Amino acid sequence: MENQHTDHRQTLHEWVTPEFIPYHRGKKWFMGAGIVFGLLILIGILTQNITMILAFVGIAVVFILIEKREPRMLKVQITDMGIDYRGEFYPFHHINAFWVVYHPPYVHSLYLKIRSGKKLQTLKIELNQENPVEIRQLLINEIPEIEGAGEPMLDLFSRLLRIQ
Repeated sequence: MENQHTDHRQTLHEWVTPEFIPYHRGKKWFMGAGIVFGLLILIGILTQNITMILAFVGIAVVFILIEKREPRMLKVQITDMGIDYRGEFYPFHHINAFWVVYHPPYVHSLYLKIRSGKKLQTLKIELNQENPVEIRQLLINEIPEIEGAGEPMLDLFSRLLRIQ
């Protein structure tokens, strides 16, 4: 007889969302980025810092290679036992806190502080078109909310500079 795993989690809410929000970058953005990278590489050449040159050339090449990548669509499930995202299940007792940043049309994101061993990581989930009040109501009884928290600085800078 086969041993089958039965999932007893009850889905309370689910949606599909892109793994990241793609940004439109026009000619001016690419010209500006080219100038900045060119200057940084020139500084590396003038200071004879081969590591700096290689690092910025590498960053530019990687960015060019991934720039056209479309975001994968991912399923998010809030269940009675935790959150399932990217095929990974995060039980409520591993999530230290959450907050929602909602400033349409620019930002609609759910952030989770997740305990992984001895370290905390921040997980960002795009809300897409979901109602942030409804999502908050589902989580508030299970996870402490960090009220008034905003976008982490790295997310803010990457959004303002239009990088992923």
